[in-house]
Amino acid sequence: MLMHRQSKLLAFFLTLALALAARADEITFTKTRYSSVKQKSETPVDLSIADSKILIKGRGKKAREVGFEIPFSSITSMSYEFTARHRVGEGAAVMALSLGAGAIVMATKTKSYWLSIEHQNGNSNASTVLRLDKSEYQGVLSALETRTGKQIAVVDAKTNVINPTAGSQNTDEVVPFEMAKVSAALKSAMQSEGCNVTNESASRIECKRIKGYSELTGAGGEKITARLAAEGIHTRVQLSTGKGARRGRRKNWSTPIYQEMLKNLQKPA
Repeated sequence: MLMHRQSKLLAFFLTLALALAARADEITFTKTRYSSVKQKSETPVDLSIADSKILIKGRGKKAREVGFEIPFSSITSMSYEFTARHRVGEGAAVMALSLGAGAIVMATKTKSYWLSIEHQNGNSNASTVLRLDKSEYQGVLSALETRTGKQIAVVDAKTNVINPTAGSQNTDEVVPFEMAKVSAALKSAMQSEGCNVTNESASRIECKRIKGYSELTGAGGEKITARLAAEGIHTRVQLSTGKGARRGRRKNWSTPIYQEMLKNLQKPA
C-alpha cells in the first residue's frame, strides 16, 4: 500500500514538473491588444509564444470574447507596421467636454505598433492583427522570428493589409457572375467586414458597421450601399460608403467589402 501511494505521488510530481517546464518554455506578453473588423474596439489579450504555437487569450472582462491559438505550421507570413497618427478619436471624445482640451489632444500624435499574422484556418486563409505595446513590441518580434524561423516583413502603413481600409474607395465594376450569386456573396462579405445588413432588395443592399472606436478601423457607424444591375450573364456592382457625421473618424469600406465579395465568388461550389 505504501509503495502504491509513493508511486502515485511520484507520478503526480512528475506531471507537475512537466507542466511547469512546458509553461516555462512559453513567453507571455501582457500588454497586447487584439483588433478585428467585427469588434467595437480593441480587446486586451495575453500573447503567449510557445515552442510550436501562438496562444491569444482575452484579459479581464474580455476573457470569454477572445481565445484561440495559431500553430507555427499554419503561418504563411507575418508583417509589422509602425504608425504615428493624430489622436482624432480621443480628441473628439474630450472635445465634447472641453473644446480647447479636445483640440490639444487631436493635435498630438500617438505611436502604434501593429503585427499581422497570416495563417491557414482549416481550408481558408485567416489574418490576425495585434496591436503591440511600445515596451514589448521588440520582444514579441524577436521571439516570433526566433521560434517560428520565419521573417517578419516591415510594411508601409499606407499600402499594407494591416490597415483594412488603406486606399479604399467607392467601386463600380462588372463581375462575370449572375446577380443572385453576387448578391449572396456580397451579403456574406458585408458580414465578414463587420457591416450588418439593414435593408435589401434584388438590386440594392445596405449595411451599417457597428459603432465603437478602434485606431485601426475607425469610429464605425459607416453606411455602405451596394447597387446591382444585370448586364447579360454578368453583374454590375456599385459600392459606396456614406460620409455621415464625424467624417474624420469614419473610413471607406467599399474596397474591402468588394474584395471579400470576389473571394466568396471564387470559392469552389
